[in-house]
Amino acid sequence: MRKLTIMEQAIFFMNENEAYPSPDINASESFCVWFYEEGQYWLDVYFQREWRRASPYPFADFEEVFEAVKAYDYVIPVKR
Repeated sequence: MRKLTIMEQAIFFMNENEAYPSPDINASESFCVWFYEEGQYWLDVYFQREWRRASPYPFADFEEVFEAVKAYDYVIPVKR
């Protein structure tokens, strides 16, 4: 697991064999990017003390994931 913090947003990079991280208590926004062997990226968001899927569809590359993080508007995300 790797963690990157950009503009007070924590982004955790995970592979399919890792467990969800515990975000800092005072972290304003936390995201988790999962990379699967099929070459897909899934984005989850930490919302109301639980991890939820931020998008119902996978992303093709990291650039799409980063754009989604920048544009995320914190509507109620899909439960996993």
